[in-house]
Amino acid sequence: MFEFVYKMFGNGLAVIPKEGMQAIPNQLKSNLKNTHFKFNSPVKEVKDKRIILEDESILESNITIIATDASALISNLKNQETDWKSCNTLYFETKKRAINKPLIGLICDDNMLVNNIFYHTSVATLNKTGKELLSVTVVKRHQLNEKDLIDKVVEELHSKCNISDISFLKRYQIKKALPMLTNLQYEISSTETKLKSTIFLAGDQLLNGSLNAAMIAGERAAMGVIQTLEDGSITDELTSEYSS
Repeated sequence: MFEFVYKMFGNGLAVIPKEGMQAIPNQLKSNLKNTHFKFNSPVKEVKDKRIILEDESILESNITIIATDASALISNLKNQETDWKSCNTLYFETKKRAINKPLIGLICDDNMLVNNIFYHTSVATLNKTGKELLSVTVVKRHQLNEKDLIDKVVEELHSKCNISDISFLKRYQIKKALPMLTNLQYEISSTETKLKSTIFLAGDQLLNGSLNAAMIAGERAAMGVIQTLEDGSITDELTSEYSS
């Protein structure tokens, strides 16, 4: 996995959209003309042509793509849950950057809590201010409460990175940061995304923990749906439903 990631960094650039990561789904959404989004609707179970929500309401679905770990949603996938790596990401505001170039700073010290740092204001952004935005990622497990965690991170930033005079903004606890996979893959066929005749799978947990893998898996699932429609079996059912 290290060799793959190192190769990707070598072939291209690690970038962030000027409007932030939210610009990626916004761009996808802007191209959808006949789509309805239903947010804040936890799903209890997915069956053929039915999505059962936790409030027991049912959404009819001719084809469903599950873009997350499906083990909790499909009955025959029980006990096949994906394990996940977690992390804490803390954001700080600083007056100046300790790293002037747009680089991710890795802290190669097993005794340190901080794993990496990055100044988001070191790259092009539409939200320029007079101060710098610093993110700090902690991947090591710990039992610290939020105050002690912040104090420890601030201490390490000062001693290891010569970063001081910072102001804490916000902490994000990301429980499912990256899937823990033993069988890494870099490609998947559209047929491999098909779980049942009307249910397809997507998500980076099918391949490897990366945004690149998530986009590949999503595209392959979409191609699988298109192939299923072109085969005519689902199309025939749809035609029968609407004509009746």
